[in-house]
Amino acid sequence: MAKTLSIRLNAEDRETLEAAARGQGKGLSAFVRELAEAEARRVRREAIRVEGERVVAHLATHPGAQDELDEIGTPLSDLR
Repeated sequence: MAKTLSIRLNAEDRETLEAAARGQGKGLSAFVRELAEAEARRVRREAIRVEGERVVAHLATHPGAQDELDEIGTPLSDLR
């Protein structure tokens, strides 16, 4: 179950977000929740990308690691 988060916004930011939420036919809480969830997904994807870059750098500097990867093969997946 999700936990409740309380945040404090200055008046100008709140007015801006309320107007944007109204423009999408949403309440402020739902609008801010969607913004936060989208940012959490972006942060997770970025962490995965950085880790992938770290692995690629490791493979580039360790020929044995590349040989092992060649031996076991590359997983095939449907990325759709």
